[in-house]
Amino acid sequence: MAYELRLIAPNGGSVVDLTQLVQTLTWSGSVDQVARELTCTLAVPRDGSITPPALEEGASLLLRVDGVDRFVGPLLSATTNSQSALVDLTALDRGRFLVGNQGWYKFENTAPETVARTLASDYGIPTGSIAATGVRVSRKFPGTALDKILRTMYALAGEQTGKRYLIRFTGGGTMEVVARPTAASFSIQSTMEVTNTWDITNLQNSVAIRTDSGTLVRRVDDGASVALNGRLEHVLTQREGEDGGKEAQAWLTDHGLQQNLTVETLGDLRLIAGDAVRLKDTGSGVSGLFWIDTDIHTWKNKQYYTKVTLNFRNLMDDTSAGSDID
Repeated sequence: MAYELRLIAPNGGSVVDLTQLVQTLTWSGSVDQVARELTCTLAVPRDGSITPPALEEGASLLLRVDGVDRFVGPLLSATTNSQSALVDLTALDRGRFLVGNQGWYKFENTAPETVARTLASDYGIPTGSIAATGVRVSRKFPGTALDKILRTMYALAGEQTGKRYLIRFTGGGTMEVVARPTAASFSIQSTMEVTNTWDITNLQNSVAIRTDSGTLVRRVDDGASVALNGRLEHVLTQREGEDGGKEAQAWLTDHGLQQNLTVETLGDLRLIAGDAVRLKDTGSGVSGLFWIDTDIHTWKNKQYYTKVTLNFRNLMDDTSAGSDID
């Protein structure tokens, strides 16, 4: 799978092809981070045979794979050593502009999709497809990072819609918000290594729904888990006129038994954090539907590999920023 790495001068100036200088290149992402990362090591001869690239503040990196733009974003760091020809580079995609900007907002009865377009307009961020929730939320955010504002609004909407949402940037640099899939469109058929971990460290198998005054409305629990592990309870305050049942069930789902797989396989660009995949691994005997939490794509010595962390639950984003509007 052929890739090209290009260096774009500040303010969209000249473009230099770095592909032949690359020793190792890694492109990675996580459902917990809006911005995807690109790191690479270049070998830049010191014998004068080539002109060293201008790795300066304000420059950007562009990664293209099989003719398709997969990443574009500002160069964040460049490390050189007087005794070595190797140069280490790090860049984030344009999700950096959601992470690095803080805003002061008060949204009353506002849909998250409207918030997404407002933030993008205020900070000059180009947008693509923005998922519509049909839900209105009220929240205030005094001096809060834009990614936390947006993730919180969509997480609050998801408590009502039952959907999970993902904020990401395309290879062309536009922001999009998508509903995470509930089914997989492809499978991992061949693996190099699979590590299987189950974990109940953060287990909470019971939710007590209470009023503002503390009166117990009812309990929602996972009876089988309570029988095995004892009761571990979360308290949910139910607002007047609302039913906290869906939120309680979502909490149990997100705080139940966690099963994570780390899978190493041959390179596959479809394996991107937030998407769903079916795994059928004869070696480990593990099979089923999983969601991708993290992905790492590495090119080295003309070989391409992918490593992913899979979760058998499509978890709700637990980002919580801002506060209720009094």
